[in-house]
Amino acid sequence: MAVHALIVDDSPFVRKIIRHHLTKVGCKVVGEAETAAQAVKLFRDFRPEVVTLDILMPEVDGYDAMRAFREMKKISPEVAVLVVSAVPFDKVRDNFLKEGAIGYIVKPFNQFSFEPVRQKLMRLFREFAA
Repeated sequence: MAVHALIVDDSPFVRKIIRHHLTKVGCKVVGEAETAAQAVKLFRDFRPEVVTLDILMPEVDGYDAMRAFREMKKISPEVAVLVVSAVPFDKVRDNFLKEGAIGYIVKPFNQFSFEPVRQKLMRLFREFAA
């Protein structure tokens, strides 16, 4: 069973890179959103197990989106939110991790900075498949 993922980022280029990394670890990307509002709709439609979330987006930012996804965990408790952001501050990262994110990757990233998250996703995938 493939793990379904939703990519949320306002940059098409960044979405393409994230898609590459997620498919490389066995995810099936079921949707891409430029805004948090689009993400919430796609989440309701597809119920992915993994969501990548940018912080700085038009309209609603990643903070509000994270709150919305936390509420949706009541519907889909297995959803794992991975924050991918250009905001490099430890305090911001710590706040998202405290809110339930499984990881925080600072853009720009490469395969080496993505590796710890890949390991965590692989552990989650084994749990989903079980």
